[in-house]
Amino acid sequence: MKLHPRMMLKPLPITLMLMTQRPPVPCTVKSFKPMQGFGTLVLEGGEELSFDISACDTRNVQEGARGKVLIGTGLTGKPKALRVLLAPPDPTSLRVPMGEAVAQLHAWGLLTEWTPATCQERLRALPLRAINELTGGRPRPADSSGEDMDRDDAAGLLVDYYGEGVTARALVDRTFLVPAVDTHARYAQALVAGLCAIIGVPDFCSLKLKNAHTGVLTDRSGQQHKVSVGHGDTVVSVINGLLAAQAPPARVHTRKLFGTPWFVFREEAHKPGGIAAALFL
Repeated sequence: MKLHPRMMLKPLPITLMLMTQRPPVPCTVKSFKPMQGFGTLVLEGGEELSFDISACDTRNVQEGARGKVLIGTGLTGKPKALRVLLAPPDPTSLRVPMGEAVAQLHAWGLLTEWTPATCQERLRALPLRAINELTGGRPRPADSSGEDMDRDDAAGLLVDYYGEGVTARALVDRTFLVPAVDTHARYAQALVAGLCAIIGVPDFCSLKLKNAHTGVLTDRSGQQHKVSVGHGDTVVSVINGLLAAQAPPARVHTRKLFGTPWFVFREEAHKPGGIAAALFL
């Protein structure tokens, strides 16, 4: 039987890509655009290299994160990031004396009513289930005495102290935990409502949903900004742009607590540094 020409097997137009690999080299994330899924790395020699989220071992890519990148050669002959290893450090590797940790958090307006002794008591009282939900089941170190604090402890204390949504303590410290919701739309609405509350201006901006994934944020001047309601980064980015244009400028800072809803706080000058950053960010 004679096959139709279109049914006959033909050589496939395959272009071979030679992956000339080198050993992984240290790198730092210079920039990353979560909506587009790509960013730029700075190598140890100062060279810059673009990378795609598909090459990373984590979806939580932060600017300034350090790691290693496996570099090959792409179709154009230029260097290509084949694999980017940015696994986060073990949160239990940093443990800070309780008094020092609480003092640092107080300095940034967090847990303002609790003393180190109160924090120790609350940590012992927190249900194991609640801690496991925050940390993904990571156990507390066996040698932990309760006289120090790590990132897991800080996350548990923040949730225990502020609760979900715009609570009385959230308003006092201008810090809130976005409540757990079942849709992107409710998440975006809760985030905007909470941000307006901690900024202290109820009509600072308003959100109008266009569909289940996108919306329009309107500021007080009437200017409109498109946002992705399923991606809090775009909402926070727009609001920070509006805050930066004010006098004096301010900003809101966000932190994801082990994959749970975002924790948000407002600060006037710069983001936390030192121990507070290590525990909170």
